[in-house]
Amino acid sequence: MKITPNPSSFRMPQKPEPNTVKQDSTKKNEPMTNQQVDKYIPSEKEQSVTYEKPAYKADTKTIDRLKADSEKAYEQLANLVRELLQRQGMTFKEVASGEKELVVDEQARAEAQLAIGEGGEQSPEKVSDRIVEFANAVSGGDRSKFELLKNAIEEGFNAAKQALGGTLPEISQKTYDLVMEKLNKWNEEE
Repeated sequence: MKITPNPSSFRMPQKPEPNTVKQDSTKKNEPMTNQQVDKYIPSEKEQSVTYEKPAYKADTKTIDRLKADSEKAYEQLANLVRELLQRQGMTFKEVASGEKELVVDEQARAEAQLAIGEGGEQSPEKVSDRIVEFANAVSGGDRSKFELLKNAIEEGFNAAKQALGGTLPEISQKTYDLVMEKLNKWNEEE
C-alpha cells in the first residue's frame, strides 16, 4: 500500500507584498489618539440559568427519627385497641360495622390516660413538639417557609376536624394551640 500526501496540506504561508508592509509600519508610528482603543467594560452580573443548590436542606435524620417515633406511637395505640378487643372477644370488623358495641374497660382507660396525660407520648405538649420539629426539619430551618408550613398544618387540623364531625376534641384543640404558639415562636427566633 502506498500513501501519497496531499500537497495542499503542505502549503507555506505567502509573504505579504512589500507595499502592504510599508503601510502597516506607518500605522504603527501614528499617534494613539487617532486609533480606536479597546476598553474593558465590566458586565453586569448575569443571572444563572442553571440550578443553584438551596441554602437550606431538609434534615433527613430528624425526619427519619420522627417518622420512626410516629410509627412506634401508632403501634402502641393499635396494640391498646387490639388488646381491648381481644379481652372482649371481638374483632375490629365487628365493632366498625356496628354489629357489636365496644366498652372501654378500666385497664384500657388507664393505659390511654397515661399516653395522653402530662408527659405521655400522646400528650398535647409532646405531639406539638414533634409537629414543630418536623416542620423545622422539612424546611431545613428556612423561616421563609413559615407561611407554607403553617398553612399545611392548619389544613391537617381542619381535615381532622371535618373527619370528627366539625369540631376537634379538647385535647386536639389544645395540641393545635400549642403547635401554633411554638411555630410562631420558632419563626420569631433569630
